[in-house]
Amino acid sequence: MKVLITGATGFIGKRLAVRIAGRGHSVIACGRSLDKLKNLSQNIIPTYLALEDKGGISQILKKEKPDIIYHAAALIYGSRENLMRVNSLGTENLFKASLDSGVKKIVHLSSVAAVSGNEEVPLEENVPLKANGPYGESKIEAEKIALKYRKKGLKIAIIRPPMVYGPFEPHGMPYLIGFLRKRMLPVPGSGENRIHMVSVENLVDVLELALSKDEIYEGAYFVADKEALTLRELLFFITEVAGAKGPFVIPEGVVRVISKLPFIGKRISSLRRDRIYSIDRLQKKLGYEPRVPVREGLRKAVLSYS
Repeated sequence: MKVLITGATGFIGKRLAVRIAGRGHSVIACGRSLDKLKNLSQNIIPTYLALEDKGGISQILKKEKPDIIYHAAALIYGSRENLMRVNSLGTENLFKASLDSGVKKIVHLSSVAAVSGNEEVPLEENVPLKANGPYGESKIEAEKIALKYRKKGLKIAIIRPPMVYGPFEPHGMPYLIGFLRKRMLPVPGSGENRIHMVSVENLVDVLELALSKDEIYEGAYFVADKEALTLRELLFFITEVAGAKGPFVIPEGVVRVISKLPFIGKRISSLRRDRIYSIDRLQKKLGYEPRVPVREGLRKAVLSYS
């Protein structure tokens, strides 16, 4: 099978490319830096691709004729304008070129950020699209584009992971460890609110299912680890593995007082939110069970920065 992956220079895309190539498939690994794609595998073909370049996308798709596309390219940080340009407009360019070129299947890597503005616990896939910031808003627009092209005949899987962690993940974990080492991230109150994340290995396991299971192209799916740690468990576990002093705990009475302050109160409230995503649909429809336990995955991730 011929597989094209956008964002193949990224943390998720590169691991996906290596996994799929290791299964014997031919992989067209697309990104903006060919240097980052060198020496991965003889089954991986490094290819320059910018999502803003409509002509370039069409040319690659007509030449390579992939059986399936994994759309993993996205900006996580930046201005709202840039987030929309890459995450939304870039998705439109890719999907239109795919339809015109006869591509049948696309796996769209979205995010829980597209629905994180909802308050239900746990969140399920059928909640309304509602974001808390520009990144989530760009992911909402991309999902709307995906639904539009589904109606035009493309099979599109919509996968929504929460925070993805793993060895050498560059966006979240190194900063979290850095703050904890400096004791700049406290546990507010009991810290009993739960934080759901996903190991990159568990996520790639689910993405790989798109090669064989057509059920994945219906609706949307949350992908998360089986267990969600409490905030207290998460922060103390990371500091223990990192060999750092544990975070200090803000007493509940103090938390109630500072939560009323204009700016810091909002931050404290955000820290105390439950972030739980139901994977019941994934388990029932696709028979999936997370392979990597959260503590095992986190240990490997934290030690990679040592």
